Amino acid sequence: MRRRTFIISGVSLLAGIMVPFGNIFAYRKDEENESIWLELLDYARWSPSPHNVQPWKIKIISPVEAHLYYDPSRVPIVVDNTSAFTIVGMAMFIECMRITALAKGYVIDAIHDKEPRLNPEGKELRFFAKLHLRQTDKKKDLDPQLIKERRTSRLQYDGKKVSPVIINKLSAIAAEYGHTFTCTADNNLVHDIVNLNNETELKRADEKPTMNEMSRWIRTTDKEAEEKKDGLWYRCLDVSGKMLHNFIYHHQRFRSGWKRMLTKKMLDKSMHGTANMAWITGPFRNRNDWVQAGAMLQRMWLTMTANNIYMHPLGTVVTTSYAKEELLKRISYNESKGELWFLIRIGHSNEPQKSYRLDVKDILIA
Repeated sequence: MRRRTFIISGVSLLAGIMVPFGNIFAYRKDEENESIWLELLDYARWSPSPHNVQPWKIKIISPVEAHLYYDPSRVPIVVDNTSAFTIVGMAMFIECMRITALAKGYVIDAIHDKEPRLNPEGKELRFFAKLHLRQTDKKKDLDPQLIKERRTSRLQYDGKKVSPVIINKLSAIAAEYGHTFTCTADNNLVHDIVNLNNETELKRADEKPTMNEMSRWIRTTDKEAEEKKDGLWYRCLDVSGKMLHNFIYHHQRFRSGWKRMLTKKMLDKSMHGTANMAWITGPFRNRNDWVQAGAMLQRMWLTMTANNIYMHPLGTVVTTSYAKEELLKRISYNESKGELWFLIRIGHSNEPQKSYRLDVKDILIA
């Protein structure tokens, strides 16, 4: 009997040495830690970002804590030299997580790093914010499914004006964050802004630094778009892959002559049916402003989605000083009342192509 007990004890001891029970239990704990965060990330990864660069990375610390980082190599520094809009994108990512968490009975508190701007230098990931989950009795106010349904539409619109009821909803959301949402249906003004945007797009494309940066994020084949799962896919831009490839990589051919005229006509045609232009004004001078603007913008965009409205950001006008000055003149706006930081066309269109997104595993930090 003692010999049998000894043998059993020995086998148990050997098993304890050979089989890493601690690792098994740790793995199960890791699974528990990750479950809620993985679900939140599966929604948040569909959040928009400038040029679809998707700079976010997440390290799961515990079931209630995760750390958000950004990849410096995914921070545009020419078209977003203050990193304001990339920070807006990071804040929209957090807001997507918040909306999803609230539907599951949680709120997310974010403690941000004090870095005033994002640093595009170096290869190491840089810390952005600590995220904490806590339970709540608050009810969801937006359906997380809207995050996956949301699209940018660069297609032609159908010419119908957006309902005043929807415009009032968007204005109310902006007001909650101390911003003002202004929408116009004035045909002449809409036409002027469309023309200003298209002319500015062509002028900025003539700048070598701009084109060098943009070439990193242009996807001119289906294979490239599917493999990289980021950037601006030609199908989402509603142009042919060959045309886009030539415009980006052989741009000298488009600086003058009939090809430039053709490109301008294509831009004008893509904007047909635009009946409404809108812009947002308010505090937009520092990181805290940009974070608040991102949270607000995400909620506005999802509200549009819930009401079958598409939008198309015209960021080139806002980020190009001479174009922005011209826009301010045309709308008779003085920025002492708040900075004009976002310009869009909104309306109804056919369903646009859904762009690719990085998988959850590509966002997680091991």
